[in-house]
Amino acid sequence: MRGRGSRPAGAAAAGRAGDPARLETLHATGLLHAGGVPSLDRLTRLARRAVGVPAALVSLVDADRQVFVSAAGPTGARDSPLAQASCRTVVDDGAPLVIRAAERPDLVAAFVGYPLRTPDGQVLGCFCVADDAPRQWSAEDLDTVADLAGAAEVELALRLANSELLLASTRTQAVLDSAADAFVSLDAAGTVLAWNLAAERMFGRSAAETLGGPVGVVVAGTSRDAFAAWLTETSRAAGSGSAGTLEVTAVDRAGRRFPIEVIGQPYVERDRPVIHAFVHDLSPRQAARRQLDAERTFQRALLDSLDTAVVACDGEGRIATVNRAFRDAHPGVAVEPTSAPIWAGTYQLYAADGRRRLRPDQVPLARAFAGEHVHGEEMVVGDPGGPQRRFLCNGQPIDAPDGGRLGAVVAMHDITDAHGAERLRGAQLAVAEALTTAAGAAQAAGAVVEAVTVALDWALGEYWHVDPDAGVADRLGVWVSPGRARPAFVDDAPPAGPGDGMIGRVWSTGRPQWLGDIGQLPYPSPRRDDALAAGLHAAIGLPVLSGGTVLGVLVFATERLVPPDPDVLAMLDGVCAHIARHIERLRADDLSTALAAARRDFDRVVANVNDFVWTVEVLPDRSVRSVYASPDGGGVFGSPVPAGTDLAMALTDRVHPEDHVLYGGFHDALAADQPAEMEVRVTGFDGVTRWVWTRAVPRREGGRLFLDGMSTNVTERRILTEHREELLAEQRQQVRRLREVDRMKDDLVALVSHELRNPIGTILGYAEIIGDEPGVSDDVRHYGEVIRRHSSHMQQLVDDLLDLARLGSASLAVDPRPVPLTRFLREAVEDHRPAADAKGVALRLDAAANLTVRADPARLRQVLDNLLSNAVKYTPGGGTVTVAATAAGTEGPASVSVTDTGIGIPAEQYQQLFTRFFRASTALAHGIKGTGLGLAVTKAIIDAHHGTIAASPADPTGTTFTFTLP
Repeated sequence: MRGRGSRPAGAAAAGRAGDPARLETLHATGLLHAGGVPSLDRLTRLARRAVGVPAALVSLVDADRQVFVSAAGPTGARDSPLAQASCRTVVDDGAPLVIRAAERPDLVAAFVGYPLRTPDGQVLGCFCVADDAPRQWSAEDLDTVADLAGAAEVELALRLANSELLLASTRTQAVLDSAADAFVSLDAAGTVLAWNLAAERMFGRSAAETLGGPVGVVVAGTSRDAFAAWLTETSRAAGSGSAGTLEVTAVDRAGRRFPIEVIGQPYVERDRPVIHAFVHDLSPRQAARRQLDAERTFQRALLDSLDTAVVACDGEGRIATVNRAFRDAHPGVAVEPTSAPIWAGTYQLYAADGRRRLRPDQVPLARAFAGEHVHGEEMVVGDPGGPQRRFLCNGQPIDAPDGGRLGAVVAMHDITDAHGAERLRGAQLAVAEALTTAAGAAQAAGAVVEAVTVALDWALGEYWHVDPDAGVADRLGVWVSPGRARPAFVDDAPPAGPGDGMIGRVWSTGRPQWLGDIGQLPYPSPRRDDALAAGLHAAIGLPVLSGGTVLGVLVFATERLVPPDPDVLAMLDGVCAHIARHIERLRADDLSTALAAARRDFDRVVANVNDFVWTVEVLPDRSVRSVYASPDGGGVFGSPVPAGTDLAMALTDRVHPEDHVLYGGFHDALAADQPAEMEVRVTGFDGVTRWVWTRAVPRREGGRLFLDGMSTNVTERRILTEHREELLAEQRQQVRRLREVDRMKDDLVALVSHELRNPIGTILGYAEIIGDEPGVSDDVRHYGEVIRRHSSHMQQLVDDLLDLARLGSASLAVDPRPVPLTRFLREAVEDHRPAADAKGVALRLDAAANLTVRADPARLRQVLDNLLSNAVKYTPGGGTVTVAATAAGTEGPASVSVTDTGIGIPAEQYQQLFTRFFRASTALAHGIKGTGLGLAVTKAIIDAHHGTIAASPADPTGTTFTFTLP
């Protein structure tokens, strides 16, 4: 503490009043602009009374002025310039100032000022008392002022603390209000404690109307129970540091319902749980998810619509996307998120040669993932032992804008067909060149098989020359691809005869053979084992044909199992044609001579036929020039065509007027390069009108149009056609009459048969009475048995005739119902067993258990009796009759067969077996009696059941009758 004279010169200039940090703290108190501070006013009033001074002040020093924030006694203005302020000295020195003798007695005579410090040591002003007369300040006065200054410092500290709290609160609210997500604070009961601007925008409710109310007003009714449960569970976790998350449906002021996600962090504040939660509107996320799903669906559909196979991997190198074409290229292989090291093995990837498996780092997708741009890389999919597909691969890495690797993609263009076609074209060119440059047959054969074997990438090729005079085929050329196994038969190839193995069979049949698997060879071959030992699995044999004659046989083999390929067969057929033409060139002169002779023969033949053969050329101006015409056209035109006659003009003038439309259509078709024909009336050169049938075919040679045609006099045929139509009408009338007669015959048969049933039944009854009558002699009893037997035969005949009559009138009715077929067969067999045993015929049954069909029981039994009685009848003693039955599944038809080892039926008579009154010649030859009606009735019954019945020879002898029923 010092007096007035102790302050050094220049201290004001070097003081703390202008310190920016001090000024910032001063303004943070908020006292510079406060209207009044009651707590400080109480202190200044206390200081005035306690010290006994006219004035007590709290003065704060700003940058250029001092402000009296509290004053007791007369002070004048609220602030004053620093030049007149003693407080400036207190602030600059940071120490108390005591003045006993004033420099300006008109203002103050005595002054005591104590610095007002903040908790961090900043001096903001001073607490002072002043007297208007000189005064000696006592120690008690100074202590009182010092104590009151300390009390003022406490007020300043509280002001600063409140300012910091208010600033922090303001900053926090500003941050929350600037947040994009809604922020809500809740207590355990769901009361809203905080509500930011984003929450106001999201729910359409202001903070003023929401704070202190229940948060349930913004939760949809269907979600309130779930929200209440979450609120309870999250509140219980207060203080644990764990957050709670919930997705519910919210509702805004307008009633719009939308999904939200609530992420709440529970805390304990004033001994109660409080949840601070951020609320996210999930509508954009769900819309984005739907948009993403739609884009993925569109992308999937787009990729699947491509013919090009596409495969992509993710940022970890795992397969993430494939399209339909890729899956089709890998049939039977499940597409999974496979990692790079096992791509090649999983998807059977090979180099362009089709035999060398790719290492993982050589796979185009792996190379693209490593950062390489792959272009035009050929790759083969499929093991060498099976079908393979060839692809042209283009790939590149997929990088993010920041350079991060997102994955890679490869497009695989299927060039299998194009590659095969190119190989086939190369083979054809190589064959043509080999045949052109070869000096002899042996050299040509070797060059051809080498060219084809290399082009197909097969292992072996041979050419066998056929010598028809010696009846053998000798190998003329052979080629084994380098690096392939050499079969034993390559060094030892004996001649082959017709039918010997593949070579002999191709020679004898004149047809190609493709063996996709030599191991499954359907016929013996002396070279099969050697081929398999050398690893060969597929082979092709093709005939070299010339006019239907086999000149030689081409053979090729490979280690793969190769199914027949029409393109390869077509190419090899062309190769065979090249070879055949090469052989035929050696016969060119002979063929030219033969052709000239054939032309002369043709002219002689044409001269001796009645048809008119002609060829004309259609010139660019549409006129016609005759190229060739038959020497004599009298058979068509009544007399030879005069020399130099324009046939087209002659026909135009001579065609009957009613046939001009047909004649015009004929010409239009030929003008359109279409074959055409017409049948018109033509007036000949002899004046007679004839029907002429003309056929013509257009032919172009070197840009010239020729018409080759033939005209035939069909007048007699037209007359016969007209007569034939008349005869057909008469025949139709006769057929109708015959059908009527046949119907009348069936009616008569039915009537007679019906009338015969009663007398026959009476005869049978009396015959049985005679047999049962006691005391009747043996002779009479024998006569009665004869009457009964013949009457039964007549009754069966009458029943058959009635059935046939019903069949003819379409009145053969059946009553289908479920019938236990197995039991029916067993009963029928047992009923016929006595007759079979009497003849010494074995009767067997082989039927599956519990077979059931829909049939009329009586009619079904009639069918079985007819077939079994016939089988026993036509089987000699010691033979066998077998009845078998099967069914095609639970819903399929049942099939029943009756097979005997009897006398059989000639093959040409099977188609007549079910005709009325027909009896096989073998039955007639053996003198076996019958009417020929049983099988006709049997077929009628089966047809009425919508079944089928057929007969076929049994092995080794006899006959099998088979019928099916639903």
